[in-house]
Amino acid sequence: MTATKQTIYTHGKLLISIVERHTGEKLVAATKRAGARGGTIILGRGTAESSLLESLGIGDSEKDVVLTLATDEQTGPIMAALRSSEMREKHIRGVAMLVDVANILRHVRSDEADSASSAERRSPMKTQDDHVLITFIVNRGYADDAMQAARKAGAKGGTILNARGTGNEEDVKFFGISLVPEKEILLMLVETAQSDAILQAVRKVPCLAEPGSGIAFCTAVEDFIALGTKADDQR
Repeated sequence: MTATKQTIYTHGKLLISIVERHTGEKLVAATKRAGARGGTIILGRGTAESSLLESLGIGDSEKDVVLTLATDEQTGPIMAALRSSEMREKHIRGVAMLVDVANILRHVRSDEADSASSAERRSPMKTQDDHVLITFIVNRGYADDAMQAARKAGAKGGTILNARGTGNEEDVKFFGISLVPEKEILLMLVETAQSDAILQAVRKVPCLAEPGSGIAFCTAVEDFIALGTKADDQR
């Protein structure tokens, strides 16, 4: 008798990888061999001006941003694969960061649902507070201004994604965001000690000081990898 499928929410991780354009497919293939179910590739633009970041392939050029959801059990092998020599051999350069995700929608067999949920609840969550991911969602054309201010406050670089807003009148009342359809998302990995200064600097940018020009939020980063570097150069 074939077991029926059941939809459940379980704990997991989101891996955000920023690599050179046209290498995202190679990264997805590597993570799938390590146990990932797949990945989503978004086109972005790097804004780094540091020579070190340029050497890692995350300077000012076109990027692939890869989103990979994984269970706690899958995360270890996937991160090990990203730290392997394969990344250098395949010339995959960039950065990958891991963030905690409270709920991932999964489809499992009914006879596996209880054990899967229990295993996820027992999984310990790593605590690491030395880096955060700052995400800015701003009206189109403002991300470069935000990045310029962030650099003056200590940020090394970021990645800009083009997006489209879906706000309605109620969203405007709640968030105070104007209904400008074209948006930009600025992703910035920074040291936790720098985050307050960077947020304050960006908030004072004239074009972003206006109500409705954008929002920002911070996400704790559990781990990150400089892809394409030697193992002893990594954290």
